[in-house]
Amino acid sequence: MRNQKDVLEKVLDKIENNLKNDVNADSLSDDFSMSSVHLQRLFKQTFKQSIGAYIRSRKLSASIADLLYSNLNVQDIALEYGFSFEQAYILSFRRKFGFTPGELRRNRQLVKITPPLTPFAQTSMYKNHFLVGSIINDKYMDETYFGIIKSHFNAVTPENNLKPLLLTSNRGGAYNWTYADKIVNRTLENGIPVHGHVLVYHDMTPEWMTKGTKTEAEDNLKNYITDVITHYNGRINSWDVVNEAMRDNLTAAETSGDWKKCLRTDSSWHKALGANYVETAFRTAREAAPDVTLYYNDYGLEYPRKADAVCKMINDINNRYKNTTGQTRNLIEGLGIQSHYQIKYFDENQIRSSLKKFTALNIELSISELDVATAEHETGEGKDIVMSEHDAAVQAFIYARLFRLYREYAAYIKRVTMWGIDDYNSWLSAGNPCLFDRYLIPKKAFNAVFNPEKYCDIV
Repeated sequence: MRNQKDVLEKVLDKIENNLKNDVNADSLSDDFSMSSVHLQRLFKQTFKQSIGAYIRSRKLSASIADLLYSNLNVQDIALEYGFSFEQAYILSFRRKFGFTPGELRRNRQLVKITPPLTPFAQTSMYKNHFLVGSIINDKYMDETYFGIIKSHFNAVTPENNLKPLLLTSNRGGAYNWTYADKIVNRTLENGIPVHGHVLVYHDMTPEWMTKGTKTEAEDNLKNYITDVITHYNGRINSWDVVNEAMRDNLTAAETSGDWKKCLRTDSSWHKALGANYVETAFRTAREAAPDVTLYYNDYGLEYPRKADAVCKMINDINNRYKNTTGQTRNLIEGLGIQSHYQIKYFDENQIRSSLKKFTALNIELSISELDVATAEHETGEGKDIVMSEHDAAVQAFIYARLFRLYREYAAYIKRVTMWGIDDYNSWLSAGNPCLFDRYLIPKKAFNAVFNPEKYCDIV
């Protein structure tokens, strides 16, 4: 059985690498020294579709990039993908997508393509190393996007739906569980684990939670954490308890001293409770859910001073927790490393240095929010553009280098989560930061993640 699985993986790779060549069941059976009948039977039993239909669907799906981004005429594209004449291609295209190649070029519709059957999260390259995740949100619950999640990812983080402002807007325990539950339950029903994001945050927190006396604010913090983590107990097994507590632009003098003086003081939680709110949040979460893995999550951790401050905080809280409780288990058991990079400022050595530093914490690491933008930081959806060949190549190179680096540290990394599926819906859409374009066509960046060694030296 194992040999059959290996053969099918190689068959899928062969198909994917030969979409513009004459590939069919007969040629594949010759390549892998088996009868054509046996290969077709094995393929259909495993994937519930014929090998011929799959090859045709992949050729049609792959041709969309040429229709949208090249100046080739339809006849040349048809011939390039192995169709004997233009009309056969047009008819096949219309049957699959509901419109002709020419109509796609004119109207730029969203296309539901057939993705490769070998999802990179499940390939031998990653399946024994770490999970490869995606965010999910209201838009991505649509079947077109959710199908990509099911095909390519094996972990999910709700982008906003579990943040305090969306779960509770009123004082007194009135929670808005309905849509968050729908997202969590649908994901779990498809066999994909959910990481919770986030319980305590300086942003997207209802104003009432931090108002009143210090005692009232602390009660609000504890009650909220307990209610939410208990509600999802058994369904969500890891949580970002505190998000982005550290300040930016720390000085050497600040990071050499007390980590509490490095916290952002503009946080409403810091204003209400002081620096101790961080440890209070983690202790409350641990008491409410002893079996859940508790994470601290932050951005800019490639910068040495911020990384040092976070390491000090985690070590201090964990040591005090173990000393005061007699526990051998850490309180903060995971570090979420937000990784929002720009091609202009990418520094692999800096990232490597931080990863090495974090391994000394002896806790779980996750690359919690990964994207690689080709433009300066600009938030907002729907600002994506057609990428230049240069930018697409550099972006692919960076993704390849990152995933090769993550494999080096796979013994410490639990999960690598992409912060967006497609460029159009990305929070940084102006930088085209994702693996799929707005039409859900895999970009060079996708191929680089799928096969990093091929792209690691190409710029």
